[in-house]
Amino acid sequence: MPPSKYLSRIEGHALVLGGSGGLGSEVVRAVVANGASAVSFTYGRNREAAEKLANEVRTQGVKTFIAPLDQSSDAAVARMLGDAADAASAEIGVAVNTIGVSPNVPIEAQSLDGRDGWRNVFEVNVHGCFVSTRAIAERMKAHGVRGAIVLITSTNGINSQSQISAHYDSSKAAQGHMMKIFAEHYAAAGIRINGLAPGWIDTSLNDTLPDDERAKETAKIWAGRFAEPYEIAAFAAFLCGTGASYAYGQNFMVDGGYR
Repeated sequence: MPPSKYLSRIEGHALVLGGSGGLGSEVVRAVVANGASAVSFTYGRNREAAEKLANEVRTQGVKTFIAPLDQSSDAAVARMLGDAADAASAEIGVAVNTIGVSPNVPIEAQSLDGRDGWRNVFEVNVHGCFVSTRAIAERMKAHGVRGAIVLITSTNGINSQSQISAHYDSSKAAQGHMMKIFAEHYAAAGIRINGLAPGWIDTSLNDTLPDDERAKETAKIWAGRFAEPYEIAAFAAFLCGTGASYAYGQNFMVDGGYR
């Protein structure tokens, strides 16, 4: 066996959902650094940031495709996947879903409705993730692609009891369990599905975190700080690559040590 078997490489076409965000953009860079020859990624409201990142990646000789995405629509997701495959002239081999919302609202003020309400948090973090994960896995299966899918979950779905993020924590617990069901179902098709559960990351997703809560949480982290986005992105790229070829259905906690 060649020495390269010890490296984690990504070959072909990679997809990053939410690729223009703070973590997503670093995942795009990470999959390219690990060998992807084409990368497609979606964006929310910031097309300008997506185009800037796409231009950056193209200078490295990598094919790019960007598009908005409505995760609530099976047809919209299927159309985006087809457009991405056409643009890259290759089927998607690995995918990472970084899309998520994390409002911080005192539990006494939380509601079901509104942008920060329970319905929207579950619509984005759980329902949308279900639609896109199924669509990606089914397309891989239909085209005989033995691919890898990584869902960005969260340690909040495992070990958090914070009242200000009760809806987010609950949605991430649901997402982590959903990942395991998907992983078992598609394993026979040679599709590896895993979760990556980061701890605290220094991104805009945590801009609404109160200062006293940030200080309290930092004190619990052995590393003494929030993660830099690239540190989580590097782990996501590893899970997509050949180095994680025997990893199925796991929710990997990467939290800097947290107790």
